[in-house]
Amino acid sequence: MYVDAIEITEIPVVETPERARASVAFMSYERQVQVMCDLREAPEASSLKRRAALVREALRQLRRMPEFRAGRTALEFRTGLIPDEAQG
Repeated sequence: MYVDAIEITEIPVVETPERARASVAFMSYERQVQVMCDLREAPEASSLKRRAALVREALRQLRRMPEFRAGRTALEFRTGLIPDEAQG
């Protein structure tokens, strides 16, 4: 799967500002994979570190999906799409 876009839609969490909930969608020409992320200790809202933390958590979940974990589907990303802080 060649991912050419990542879309993050945050879900407001009023009770705890340090918590982040979001839908993270990895989009390619042939399909879209969407995962829900819930970070208990997230960087402050609207920061690049927060976006990186959400992408990192979404990648962790994505890599655990059977088609990616078993190697049936390879993950590739457009250059510069993944923040440096999210790689690992």
